[in-house]
Amino acid sequence: MDDLISFLRERNIPTTTIERLEEDKIDVSVLLLMTDDQMRSYFPSYGDRLAVMGFCRRQEGEPAYRKSKLFERLKSKLTKRQKTNNSETESLNQTTRTKTSQRTVRKVEIGWMNYDGQGFVQMRAKKGGGTRKLSVPKDWKRKELMEEAIRLFFPNGKNSHGSISEYESDLTNYQEVSLDEKTTVGEMYDISKLTMMRFYLTTKKRDREVEISDSDTTEDLHNKNQDQSLPTSSNKITDFFQASDTDVIFVESAYSDDVSPLRSTEDLQDSDDLNVPLQSSSLISPDDLDTSDVVTGFTGNLTVLDEQILDDTLPLSPEPPVPYKKILVVHRGQIFSELLAHFCDDTLEHAQTEVEVKLLLPNGQFEMGHDVGGVFRDCLSEFWQEFYDQCTLGNCFKVPFLRHDFGKEKWESVARIILFGWKKEKYLPIKLAPVIFEQAIQGSVKSDLTDNFLKYVSENERVVLEGCRTDFCSADQDELLEILDNYSCRRIPTEENFTQILQELAHKTLIQEPAYVLEQWTSMLGPLSKDLGEIEDVYSALQPTVRKIVRSLKFPETMNTHQKDISKHLSAYLRECDAKRQSLFLRFCTGSDLFIGKTITVDFTDLKGFERRPVAHTCGCFLRLSVHYDNYPDFRSEMNKVLESNVWVMDII
Repeated sequence: MDDLISFLRERNIPTTTIERLEEDKIDVSVLLLMTDDQMRSYFPSYGDRLAVMGFCRRQEGEPAYRKSKLFERLKSKLTKRQKTNNSETESLNQTTRTKTSQRTVRKVEIGWMNYDGQGFVQMRAKKGGGTRKLSVPKDWKRKELMEEAIRLFFPNGKNSHGSISEYESDLTNYQEVSLDEKTTVGEMYDISKLTMMRFYLTTKKRDREVEISDSDTTEDLHNKNQDQSLPTSSNKITDFFQASDTDVIFVESAYSDDVSPLRSTEDLQDSDDLNVPLQSSSLISPDDLDTSDVVTGFTGNLTVLDEQILDDTLPLSPEPPVPYKKILVVHRGQIFSELLAHFCDDTLEHAQTEVEVKLLLPNGQFEMGHDVGGVFRDCLSEFWQEFYDQCTLGNCFKVPFLRHDFGKEKWESVARIILFGWKKEKYLPIKLAPVIFEQAIQGSVKSDLTDNFLKYVSENERVVLEGCRTDFCSADQDELLEILDNYSCRRIPTEENFTQILQELAHKTLIQEPAYVLEQWTSMLGPLSKDLGEIEDVYSALQPTVRKIVRSLKFPETMNTHQKDISKHLSAYLRECDAKRQSLFLRFCTGSDLFIGKTITVDFTDLKGFERRPVAHTCGCFLRLSVHYDNYPDFRSEMNKVLESNVWVMDII
C-alpha cells in the first residue's frame, strides 16, 4: 500500500483521492479486479487510470525476491568495475612515473626582470623581455641556466637597453629567490612538485663612480668627465653619483591602497587618435618619461670625494645650480592628502624647480595624460574642492577652521599650494573669503567685513540679518536671537547696536578664529602682495560667467550647416548653465574650475551612435563635438550627463 501511495503522489493525484483509497482499504490487488467504470470514480482522468493499472500489474508480477536479486547483481558488477579501474589507474601512474624518471630534458620558462629604482619590474616582450619557453637538460644548474637566459635576452651580450656588462645580474626562481649553484633542474622539479618551473634573469644597473686623487685639479676632473662616453646634451654629472640619480626626481606618494568622457592633456590629435584605449601596461618608471627638454642639475650627495678637494676645488651651493624637474605621483581620489604631503617639501618654492604631476588610477596604472598644464590644473581643482569640504566652514565664502590633525607644517603646505598655483596657472581659491588673503598678505583688511560675513553665513541666516539691517523692528526677534547665539553673541541686539554687533561677529569669525592659520600663511604668501593688491578685481576676473565663457569659445572660420547648428547648441547650453555647471564645463575643457583666461578652441568630429561623446583636451583647451545631434535637447542631455558624471579619465596622449 505504501508503494501505491508513493506512486500516486508522484503522479500528483489529489490528496482527497488517496484518502478515499485508504478509507476504502483499496490496494493493488483490489485495483486489478476493478472495471474501468469502477476506477473512474477514483481516477477521472483516463491517463491516470492507465498509469495506475500499469503500476499494479508490475507490482503483482515482480516479487520482492526478484528485486533483491537484481540489486545484488548490480552491486557485484559495480564492485568488480571499481577494482578494475583502480588497477588500471595504478598501472598508468606507475608508467607515468617511469617515463618521467627516464626523461633527460625538462621544459622551463625564463623571464627578465629589471630594477627601475623602486623594485624589480618584469620586462614585456615589446621591450625585449617576455616569457621564453625552452627544454633544458635535467642536469643543468644555475650557471648553465643563467648563460642561456643572458643569451636569450642579451644576444651577443647586449640589447636596446645596453650591454650586459653594465648590469649586476642574477637568476631567481618563481619566488624571486636566488638559485643554489649546486641544485639541478631535475632536483628542483622533484622538490617543488610543479608541472612547469619558471626562472627570472634579474638585472640592476651598476653604480659608476670616479676616484679622484689628491693631485687632481678641477681641470683634470673636467678632462676626466670629457673622456666618459656619456651623452652631453643632457649635461649629466654622473661621475659623482649613482647612475640612477638624474635631474628628474620621481616623488611617489605614501598612499597604498569609470565608457567615460575623454580628456587629454596634449595638442589636438587626428580623429583616429580619439579612441585610444586605456593601456593595461605595467607602471611607468622614470626611465619611460620624456626628459629630453630638461636641463640636468646635480641633486645627489658627493660621497666619493675627499673633504679637502670639496673645500678647495668644488664648493657646494645650498641651492641647485641649474633647473631640475620633480615629478609628483598622486592617486586619483587621494589628491588632497598626497598633494599636501608633497608640498611639505620647501624646495618646491625654488624658482628653478619644474614640477610635473602624474596621476595614478585605482588599478595602479598611470593615466595616459602628459602634464603640460592641464593635469596640474585638474589636480588643483580637485584639491581645493576637497579642502573646502574638509578644512573650511561657510556658505558662499569659506573660512579655514582649526583641526587637531592640522599643524604648522600642513598649513604651510596649503600656503605653498596657493602660491605655486598662482605662479604656475594664475589659479586662486576664490571661495575663501577675500579678507582672509588681505589679512594674510597685507596684514590689514580693505574689504567690507560685514559683506564678507553675510556671504559666509547660510542663505536663511543672511536673509534675516539683511532684513534686520534694513528694518530692525519688523524682524523676527526670536529667530534673530537664535542666529546670534549660534555665533556666541553676548549682547542683546537693538536697533542702535545691531550694526556694531554684526561688525564684531564678522571680525571674530573671519579674522580672530582663523588667526593661527593666517599666521602660518603670512610668511609664505608675501610674494603675492603685488599681484593681489586689489583682491576684489582678482576675484571678479576668476569668477566664471556665461559672458566670459561664450566669448572664450573659438570656432573654425568656415563651418557647414551642421557645424553651425552645433555651435548654436553650445552657446545656448552655456547660457542656460548655472554657476555650478559653468565651473564643471570649464574644468572639463581646461582642467580649471575657474576662468583663467584660456581660449577654448571648438572643433567638430564625425562620431555617432555609441561612440558619440564630447572630447576635451585640457592642456590645449580643445573641445571636440560631434555634428550628429538631431536637436538641441539631445545635445543638452548628453552634455549634462558628461559634466555631472564627474568621472573623467585622461586617456589620450
